[in-house]
Formats: sequence, structure tokens, C-alpha cells
Amino acid sequence: MTTSNPIQIILNQNKPDQKMVGIDIIKSPMKYELLDLLRHDEMNFDEIVENTSKSKASVSMHLRDLREEGIVDYKADPTDNRKKIFYLKSDFLGSIDSNKIKKAQKDQTEILISDFEDNDEVDYTTLLTHIFKSLLMEYGMDMSPILQKLGNHIGEYIFNQLYDEDLEIFADNISSYWQKNKLGKLYFKMGAIIKVTCIDCFESRSMQKSGTPICNIEKGILETLFNKFFKLDLNIEEIQCYAMGDEKCVFEIQP
Repeated sequence: MTTSNPIQIILNQNKPDQKMVGIDIIKSPMKYELLDLLRHDEMNFDEIVENTSKSKASVSMHLRDLREEGIVDYKADPTDNRKKIFYLKSDFLGSIDSNKIKKAQKDQTEILISDFEDNDEVDYTTLLTHIFKSLLMEYGMDMSPILQKLGNHIGEYIFNQLYDEDLEIFADNISSYWQKNKLGKLYFKMGAIIKVTCIDCFESRSMQKSGTPICNIEKGILETLFNKFFKLDLNIEEIQCYAMGDEKCVFEIQP
């Protein structure tokens, strides 16, 4: 697949004049930039302009187009009714950038398979995860949002199996589940910020170094488990990763 500019893939659940959801491919560099801003946080108009290199008129025009397409919407600023806060109305699935330097060489899949063949026991969960991620990287595809959603669904499925009203026991149950299923070894440090350390992480332990955290499935699982435990929407960030050259993966969970 070749393209002159990066593109974003959006699952539009609010397509105007249509009852069904649909996939929207955003090729406009300016719209790409706006969506990339809004996928991380809501912003008012002035904040969006400050974070782009375009004029107010250009930003306004592209925001209007995205609203008409049902991808972006706005609400009144609670601190100033004269201002509008824009937000992403549809699900962000990922992006493709064929101009990016490939982070995985074409022979990376063969290298991964050879590494697993050298082991007496093949862990197919890890093998399939790594091959899938390697191919995405090879073709310049960033599907981290949808991989995190996959993790969210897994978290929903296993929550009742692992739940205990005691947080320490709940964390021990998660650790046991990870080790039993060869997902890695989890260690928890409780506090205002919950720090989760994963040794031998199934998502990234043998992956080629990319310089960015890539454990999106694991991130999604942990996010859902602790969201459901605390009955709150928590923020989770991966601050260390094997793919970044670290010797472990570390997540921080906080309100």
C-alpha cells in the first residue's frame, strides 16, 4: 500500500443521514493533524489553533468538514459559554504512514520464527502476537487504539474470574493469571499511582526495538480490570517497554 501522506482510519458511528456505522479514511494532512490532537484530549478552538501551524480560517473550515462528516463534535465550554470544546465523536482505529522509515525489516518475521524454533516449547500466544505486530510495523501501520480495545474486551471477560474486594488479593490473582498463561511476571506497587511492572512481557520481550511502547493489548486488559475494580475511569500509561530498549515494561495507573 502506498500513499503520499499519512492516513487515519476512523470508525464513524454517527455518519450523517445513515443508520449504519462505517469506516472513514482520512487522507487530508490537516484533518490528520486535527484528529491526532483530539484523539488525546478535548480542546477548545484557540487551543487547537495554537497546536497547529494553520490559520484560524483553515482550522475552522476543516473542523466544520469533520463535524459534517460526523467525526468531530463540540460542546459549550463550562467556564465560558462563548467558547466551544471540540472532541472526537467516532472511534479512532489507527493510522497508516507508508512514508515512515520501516521499524521492522521484511525479514523480521523469519527472524521471529527462527527464535521460537530454537526453543523447546513454542509459546504460540507470544509467537502470533509478535508476528502480527511485526507485520503492522513493516507496512507502517499503527493499530494501537484497536489493539487496546481488544485488551479491554479481554479484561471484561476475565474480570469476574480474578476479582476480589481486597485490592492486594485482586492484584495477586492478576499476577497468577499472567504467569499461568505465560504472559509474563507482574509486580504491583500500590499507592496514589499504581505501578505495574511486567518481566518477560508477552507483547514485547522479543520484539525489535521501535523506540515507542507497544504493549497495547496488555495496557487495555489492565485498564479495564482496574476501571471495573475502582468503578472509575482511570488513566494508564506505559512508561517503560522492551521495545524502547528497557529491560522491563512498566505501567502507571492513576485517576
